[in-house]
Amino acid sequence: MTKRPACARQKSRHVRLRQGESGPVAKRWTVIRWLVGGLVVVAVVVLIAALYPNANAPDRGPAQVVGGQMPSLTLPALRGPDVSLGALRGKDVLVNVWATWCGPCRREMPALGKLKQAMGARLTVVAIDQGEDPQVVDAYVRQFGVAFPVYLDREQRVGTMMHLVGLPSSFFVDRAGVVRDAVDGEMTYQMMMEKAQRLVAGG
Repeated sequence: MTKRPACARQKSRHVRLRQGESGPVAKRWTVIRWLVGGLVVVAVVVLIAALYPNANAPDRGPAQVVGGQMPSLTLPALRGPDVSLGALRGKDVLVNVWATWCGPCRREMPALGKLKQAMGARLTVVAIDQGEDPQVVDAYVRQFGVAFPVYLDREQRVGTMMHLVGLPSSFFVDRAGVVRDAVDGEMTYQMMMEKAQRLVAGG
């Protein structure tokens, strides 16, 4: 068996030592790179959140139409002739935008009926369906006994013009046609009653 020279054995030992020493160093650098990468990702997310706030922020969604005029769109009624939303001026109105497939809309609808009954002639309640076939809407109205006017918005123009981010969405409109309050999402009966009373009181 041929022995390697001492200098070769010594050199091999130094190589092994260097390789052994480089392992932990490389691992530390890998960890540092991952940490730096993670911090960069977090910084980007924070920057995006700052530049593009959540849709429920006060300056986004239905809330941004408060203080403006309700659009004078002409929509077909589920039953009866077409109706212009502008024709509702002179009345305090709750406009509820909804769809039959929307779970929160289904839960909210009985409270709207109860509100209409309680407020009587002081408040006009109308519901505007978004994008559905009239037969589907009619079947729903019959099944659940909806007793206030229902309009059809097949092209969802109301949703676009009123900056909807979800359903249901509700708008409390005064006699001058000005949107005084807007709600993105389902309301309880107590919540809608408080807002309706404030509207008819001129607040």
